[in-house]
Amino acid sequence: MIIQESRDKLLAHVDETTVRRVKTSKDYVVSTADGGILLSSRWMDNSAFMIYSTPSETYFWARNKKILEILKGVDVPKERELFGALLAIATYDLSVIDDLDDRVVAFEENLFDGKGVTEENFATLHDFRKDGWSKRRYFERMELVTDDLMKIDDSYGFIDSKYDKLLNHSLRTQEYLDQIRQSYEAHIGIEQNNLMKFFTVITSIFLPLSLIAGWYGMNLMMPEFNWIYSYPFVIALSVGIIALMLWLFRRNKWL
Repeated sequence: MIIQESRDKLLAHVDETTVRRVKTSKDYVVSTADGGILLSSRWMDNSAFMIYSTPSETYFWARNKKILEILKGVDVPKERELFGALLAIATYDLSVIDDLDDRVVAFEENLFDGKGVTEENFATLHDFRKDGWSKRRYFERMELVTDDLMKIDDSYGFIDSKYDKLLNHSLRTQEYLDQIRQSYEAHIGIEQNNLMKFFTVITSIFLPLSLIAGWYGMNLMMPEFNWIYSYPFVIALSVGIIALMLWLFRRNKWL
């Protein structure tokens, strides 16, 4: 396999008719005049890569250097270099989606650890969903590309099946992330309900005391003002109301 420094240098090996035909396209697989296959697509980070394979030689170009590292371990006959390259990329893609799954599972296990709603959890969940969405788009592209490749040469059916499974895997991961988001939103709703319940209890306890304060705050001369035990009586009444309200809330399991 010959690594090319630029896309133009790779396309220099392809017949002009094919180059003109795919000039405005980004993702495609076409047969060339010399019996070769020209494949162009974009990787997970949306960076372009291109492969031109003939029975005698295979040329490869990629904007992301990581793909070039992946292809260093490919050791197959020249007529199978395109198959070997795509298989190596698909194998690495599987490890990437598996790693995402592992990180999502670990995140979910630590999500409901008693810290409550945090900005960090929101940001992490958003990053996971963004990452999952980008991988889904990538696998959709590769699934379409490998479908076209199999139509040209049915010996690439295994690669096409591989990307069909990877696409389904990424869809399941995205559904899992949606379920985590829904569970987290439900958890937020429960926390908010508990907070509102607490404030409702506090308001209900002090509402009768506010009535007493308002009653005795009127500028009127009330008979009990001349009673020596009026002040202790109001204190005892207030404490009694608080005790009664707490007992009622606990009895009805509102507190």
